[in-house]
Order: sequence, then structure tokens, then C-alpha cells
Amino acid sequence: MRNLLNFIVKYLYTIVFLLFEILCFILIFTANNYHKVSFLNSSNTLTASITEQWNGVTEYLRLKHINDSIVADNERLRNQLERYRKDNIPAIEESGFEYVSARVISANVNSIKNFLTINRGKNHKLDKEMGVISSNGIVGIVYDCSDKYSSIMPIINPDIKISVKLKKNDYFGSLSWDGENNNIAKLDEIPSYVKLDLGDEIITSGHSSIFPEGIPVGTVSSFTEDKTSGFYKITVNLHTDYNNIRYVYVIINNNYSEQMNIKNIITEKND
Repeated sequence: MRNLLNFIVKYLYTIVFLLFEILCFILIFTANNYHKVSFLNSSNTLTASITEQWNGVTEYLRLKHINDSIVADNERLRNQLERYRKDNIPAIEESGFEYVSARVISANVNSIKNFLTINRGKNHKLDKEMGVISSNGIVGIVYDCSDKYSSIMPIINPDIKISVKLKKNDYFGSLSWDGENNNIAKLDEIPSYVKLDLGDEIITSGHSSIFPEGIPVGTVSSFTEDKTSGFYKITVNLHTDYNNIRYVYVIINNNYSEQMNIKNIITEKND
């Protein structure tokens, strides 16, 4: 108590001055409409600015939840579409494809042996040699799995080849990467007598048990004719931006084992 009294005595004039200042401001803003309105406008502006900034912070914090919800909805819609195709298109019959959404938790995409890691694994029905796509197009193939995680070998890895085709005429070839630009792949085995144009759409051929037919891959960015081989040398501008990939979908082919067994039987007979 004594310390409080000493403090008041020591700063008495300052305290009295502040009280009078506060009283003056109160009188000014209550007695004068102009000052009152100006004060209220300034207060509203400050409040609005603070509210806007806070809303920006909360929206940013909600982005992950929003993205996860969108990806989950896309997974559900893809699976519904696959079931619809199987039920309503007689030629498809038992396509058996399912889609599992996953988040990319690490990515090495600026070297030669590029790999991605996703937060889904064997516990989510994933296994080796399953196709992986993004919302833009094809990504790569599952290389290995643990219970909770999987490594993905993307197209931009020289150890992978994908069967693709020209969307406009169904001529198919093999897509691979030459280790240079991670936005560009090369397409081989397209005969030089085929009509080809810049911007032609490249999609998956459906000639493998990994990817269904028709998934976007990229567009033709350049081509030259190799007269010695009779085929084009084609470069493809990939749809997937590997420097900005966050979410993917793993394709589960429920008929994979049966298809591979038939393929092995044919290979053994030919040998």
C-alpha cells in the first residue's frame, strides 16, 4: 500500500494531466458531431482492417482442410464414374479400377533418378506397379510400398516407359524421359506416315494393366521425321507440373493379377 501511495505522489502531476487529456477527448467527441463522426469512421476503418487481416489468417489455416476435402470429393467422383462406366458400357464389363487419393509428402524432381513419396501404402490397398495420376494427368508408377507410405517413380525418371497414343487417331507408341527438361518427354514408335500436328493430345493407350485408357499425358510440342527408321522423333509437353504437385490418385486395378497371369502364360509359350 505504501508503494502505491509513493507511486501516486511521485507521478501525481502526470496522472492528473492524463486524466484531463482523457476528459478533453471525451468532451470533444461527445459535444462535436464532426469529431464524433471522424472518430467513428476511423474506428470502423481500423476494425475492418483488423477483421480482414484476421479472416485472411483463418482462411489460410483452413486451406489444408479445404484441399483435403476437394481431393476426397474427386476420389469419390472418380470411383463413381468408374462404376458408371462398368455398369453402362457393355464393352467395359469388369474394368475393376479404383482410385485412392494421397498427398505428396516429399519430392525429388530435379535430378536424374527422380522419386516422389506419398502418405498412402499397403494399409490403403496400394502395391507396386500401380498407376499414379494427378488432376492434370499421368504422374508415374508406384515403385515400392510400406504400410503407410509409397515411393512413386514419375515419368521424369529414365527407368520408366508408358504406353500412350495420339488421341485423334489412336496410333500408339512409347513415352520415356531423356533426363533433361522435367516438363518434356519423348514419344517413339509413331510411324512417319501418320498425320501429326503441334498441340496434338497424347493420352494413355490402355494397352497395359496399369493405366486405363484415355488419361491425359501431354501435347505434342515438336516432331521431326527420321527417314532411316520411318518413325517420328516427337517431344511431348507434359501436363503434370512436377515442381508444383501436392495431391495424386493411385489407380488400383483389381484384375491386375489375372491379367499378369495371362501375359506370363503367353510369354512362356512364345519362349
